[in-house]
Amino acid sequence: MDKIETYKTSANAKVNLFLRVCGTLPNGYHRLYTVMQEIDYCDELLVSIGGEGPAEIVVECEGRTDIIPNKNLCYKAADRFYSSLRNKLAAEGKQDSRSIFPRTVINLTKNIPSESGMGGGSSDAASVLIVLQEHFGNPFTEEELGKLAVNVGADVPFFLYGGTCLCEKVGEDVTPIASLAGLPVLIVKPSEGVSTPECFKAIDSEELPFFDGDAYAGYVSSLTEEKDSLSDKLDLFLTGGELLVNDLQKPAVNSVPQIGEIITALKDAGASYAAMTGSGSAVFALFDSEEKAKEVSDTVKTDPRAKDCIVILTKTV
Repeated sequence: MDKIETYKTSANAKVNLFLRVCGTLPNGYHRLYTVMQEIDYCDELLVSIGGEGPAEIVVECEGRTDIIPNKNLCYKAADRFYSSLRNKLAAEGKQDSRSIFPRTVINLTKNIPSESGMGGGSSDAASVLIVLQEHFGNPFTEEELGKLAVNVGADVPFFLYGGTCLCEKVGEDVTPIASLAGLPVLIVKPSEGVSTPECFKAIDSEELPFFDGDAYAGYVSSLTEEKDSLSDKLDLFLTGGELLVNDLQKPAVNSVPQIGEIITALKDAGASYAAMTGSGSAVFALFDSEEKAKEVSDTVKTDPRAKDCIVILTKTV
């Protein structure tokens, strides 16, 4: 019997500290300019490679009827990895391009809410790519793995890095910047989600807001300055002022008005900054102390504007 090697790993969520839609690329995808921040809230994965049975990719997610195995990003990531590896080995004359790779079973435990803008599916996919890259002895360069990742999903390249990163174009140009790790984060997720395609469709129906590239370049450059204390990190982030915009927030609020109500509720409760992440529907607020984050969390949990919401208290990593 073929030996089974099992890898246990986690896949952290993210928030977009700001997100600008700057136009469309020649391939029709939207050109983005965003700073993504990894947070300490995750899905769990168990990836088993080898063993008896058909040489296929199997995705299991107990208790989730909305997860369609062969359409899940974990499946797509493994499938693209094996296809790319077959082609690479064949091009190097090391293996026939029709070669079959080992049976791969991905057991997924979902914690990150779907349709939240927190990147759960993309993070899961990146974790699968990282496991397979390790298992097969790092066959791809960093650049090759990044190209493979963006073909799985726009946010996947970021999760190969994690931390705090500027992400441009579709999301494949990733530049790590100074860490904003350790800041308490409060996530409030409405029960209703937002469709990412519909959100971008709404953006396309109107003229895009003005994007001042020089102003953003200057602000992001300031974020490369390392800060030790949480208050200094938060203050540095907040110097962005009016640049801290998510262009997808307006169409998302039009679709799910509760998003706007939650943002207002968080600010009323004392959050100095609150915004939607990604295409929503999750809203986040940053703090410089756990005490303040807990205080706002307790207040929001009893606020009728946040009725039926998932409330998550975590931190940046």
